[in-house]
Amino acid sequence: MRRIPWRGRFFIMVACALAAAACGRGGGEGKGPVVLKVNDKAYTTADLEREIAQEARRASRDVQAYLASKEGQKQFLDRLVRRELLMQEAEKQKLGERPEVAEQVAALRRELMVRTLLQEEVSAKIRIGDKEVQEYFTSHPEEFSGDEVRLRHILVGTDEEAKYVLDRLKKEPFEALAKMLSKDSSTASKGGDLGYLRREQMFPDMAKAAFALKPGEVSAAIRSPFGLHVLQFVDRKKGQAFAFDQVKEQLRRRLLEERQNQRFQEWIKGLEAAAKVTRDESLLPVGAVAPAPPIAPGQAGGGNKGAQKL
Repeated sequence: MRRIPWRGRFFIMVACALAAAACGRGGGEGKGPVVLKVNDKAYTTADLEREIAQEARRASRDVQAYLASKEGQKQFLDRLVRRELLMQEAEKQKLGERPEVAEQVAALRRELMVRTLLQEEVSAKIRIGDKEVQEYFTSHPEEFSGDEVRLRHILVGTDEEAKYVLDRLKKEPFEALAKMLSKDSSTASKGGDLGYLRREQMFPDMAKAAFALKPGEVSAAIRSPFGLHVLQFVDRKKGQAFAFDQVKEQLRRRLLEERQNQRFQEWIKGLEAAAKVTRDESLLPVGAVAPAPPIAPGQAGGGNKGAQKL
């Protein structure tokens, strides 16, 4: 049987091995006969089962099926031997005593704890059933019409810049201001023209605003990961409406993300309200971290024909 490439999973295992306090390090703790021994370190069948289960949780279904096979577990043993040898060598060199290693182990431990907490307090408590997905689809036909809108935009970085743009748009043409003021270098020269976009090609807040505009109308500033966008509606094209089965799973994921975010916001506000937090912003900024230059939307996807999500 051809071996499945692990595409870097080995290095993840190595990281977990070095961060044994966070990821756990099996061997000799479970019951059953010894299936592997590396120097003095023994792995029982129970240990191996636990190690494979941890790997399977991070794997695709195809890899999970492979891990359940004898061939897959033979390959897993090869990787486990290498991981254990690396771990033993790291311990021999006392790498765990180095401050930079201890810091990374502590950071990984925090990350895993927070991830587990969010899984239990947020993700595991939200479920979206077929009925709820169907009801949303039926009650929001405009979202699944397949229509496209042609937009222009002016991208800026701050609220003050957005207000400046909106004030000037009361007297000056949108295209001219886009050429002068937009930070999206790929569309500024074209008067901010983004071409035709479908609803699913835009961030939700932007899509909601864009599809509510009338021809020639300008939106308020809308925030996205790229900055603040001022939109102008140019045109709308009728599209082919989507069938429920075409969008069912995508819609389920979207509703799940929205509900999980809502649950998280409510839950974290409760934690904040119960906590005693003090902060002294007069001490800011600290350090000398250079911010990465902003990426314009058109640059992120290599064009304005829907390659990027706005």
